[in-house]
Amino acid sequence: MPSLDPCSPPGRDAMPLAISLIAPSSFTPEDAIGHGVEGLESLGVRVHRPALLQRRTRYLAGDREWRLTQLHAAHEDPDTQAVWAVRGGFGCAQLAEHIDWARLAQRPKPLIGYSDLTALLHQYHLRGLPAIHGPVVKAAGQLLQAPPEVSAIIRDQFEETLTLIRGPACLDYPLAPWGEAPARLEGPVVGGNLVTLASLTGTPLAFRAPPGALVILEDIGEPYYRLERALWQLVGAGALDEAAAVCLGTFEGCRGVDDTPLEAIIAETLAPRGIPLYHGLPVGHGLHNRPWRYGASGVIEGSRLTIAE
Repeated sequence: MPSLDPCSPPGRDAMPLAISLIAPSSFTPEDAIGHGVEGLESLGVRVHRPALLQRRTRYLAGDREWRLTQLHAAHEDPDTQAVWAVRGGFGCAQLAEHIDWARLAQRPKPLIGYSDLTALLHQYHLRGLPAIHGPVVKAAGQLLQAPPEVSAIIRDQFEETLTLIRGPACLDYPLAPWGEAPARLEGPVVGGNLVTLASLTGTPLAFRAPPGALVILEDIGEPYYRLERALWQLVGAGALDEAAAVCLGTFEGCRGVDDTPLEAIIAETLAPRGIPLYHGLPVGHGLHNRPWRYGASGVIEGSRLTIAE
């Protein structure tokens, strides 16, 4: 069971939560949405779902205006405490420059998601709005469908996410240095999906790590050469110039052409900037995807990352 010490946040008997469901990226089959909603409801969450959540356009959940309307409406629902994405995929970057940020600031709620949501999580943070890098609603379907040992892991991740919605919390995460690393590092925790971050380079949404940042990176289904290319793009664009460290989450289904570990490839790319590398963080696609509050203060000591409000 993940450690929540030292903050002692609310337990599972804390006040019930209501969330607004959104589909800001790719289209999701209705049965997958239904299973995800049932999973959240099994945790006592009340899910506010629009009568028509999706209006499929190509591979997207709707055209840009449709998805923007859903996002604004989700924030303005007076009876919910968070805005939770059904899934990632592609589409969030299309929305960011057209969001009415003043409207969102009138009723700030944490946006929850990962993968393609990385583009919006960073923009929320830059504007002082809360954001949580965590499991998407679709994954909650595993709470009722997966074998008990898998369901237990997923349940802990969703319980942690609910804890972060409720208020300040401290969460501990295991990780390990790859090569030499300082005894202690402290800074804001940012980042997300590697290829998504790289795709924003050269656009108004371009990612740049704040001074002293601990940058988390994860991905899925990409061959190592594409991951190296994406990282090279970020490094070459100066996105990591002021980062204190890079922390690797999971890279589900990512493969190389030989036995060179991905960590060695990434360390080689970071070496000219003197950025220490850590790995083994249980964050990303796949079974292990523990949530963390975007931009919160993180401390790395030894084999532990602690993220606090």
